[in-house]
Amino acid sequence: MPYIEIKIECSSKDFCEIIEAEIMDFGFESFEVNEAILRGFAKQDQIDRAAVDQVLLEYQDHISSIIDIVHEDENWNSVWESNFEPVTIGDELFIGAPFHDIPDRFKHSIVIDPNMSFGTGHHPTTEMMIRKMMSTELDGKIVLDFGCGTGILAIYADYKGASGVAIEIDKHVATCARNNLKANKSNNFEVITGGVESIQNGPFDLILANINRNVIEESLKTFIKSLNLHGQLVCSGFLVSDIDGLTDTLSKAGLEIINTDTIGDWALIAANKTT
Repeated sequence: MPYIEIKIECSSKDFCEIIEAEIMDFGFESFEVNEAILRGFAKQDQIDRAAVDQVLLEYQDHISSIIDIVHEDENWNSVWESNFEPVTIGDELFIGAPFHDIPDRFKHSIVIDPNMSFGTGHHPTTEMMIRKMMSTELDGKIVLDFGCGTGILAIYADYKGASGVAIEIDKHVATCARNNLKANKSNNFEVITGGVESIQNGPFDLILANINRNVIEESLKTFIKSLNLHGQLVCSGFLVSDIDGLTDTLSKAGLEIINTDTIGDWALIAANKTT
């Protein structure tokens, strides 16, 4: 099955990331942002092109060009991987693919085979989640990584002494996550294919939810029920403009807001269960 690459040149990197958030649920398997260019990859028969075009029309003042490139099945992933640069976060973490050399200075390294799945570590929300985990004591903690993508957060949690469950609704991506956990000798997390109904383990000391705002709100009751008393929900995957509305929702549900973080137009909220 051929894959389509939609290459969108925007007025800025921020608008690339905003457009990515707007179109990510319309059949795409992965995205790449390089400076002010957004590339979205999807199976040609899976993309909801009408919905994508409607979003692009709404942002036309911030788009310089849109180019469609069709890749045959045998070369689409290699085309994408050729543009996959490693991600580094201080001297704490290196995230790369099998074809990258890992420098010695990093405390931890994660090698993933992206295989076009969400969660290569490049997105600002992933960086914020990892930075939050860096400052959180995880040794001996039980963790849920909900919407785990390639499994980066679960692998890093394992490195920090945690164990638990990673849940991913997309079968292809869940398989990718299992392979990545195995390749990184991360044996303390189980990957489950499913949605919020699959949260049956726990209770958890920490729930990581790097997903969009709608899914966070729809899953919130289950998240709270699945948290230990004084457990923490760390969520990202939404825009700065969503902070006030989402903090209000979390507070009304009985969570105590601990802190927020932002990178560009993207945001993170951490909240504790106090009752």
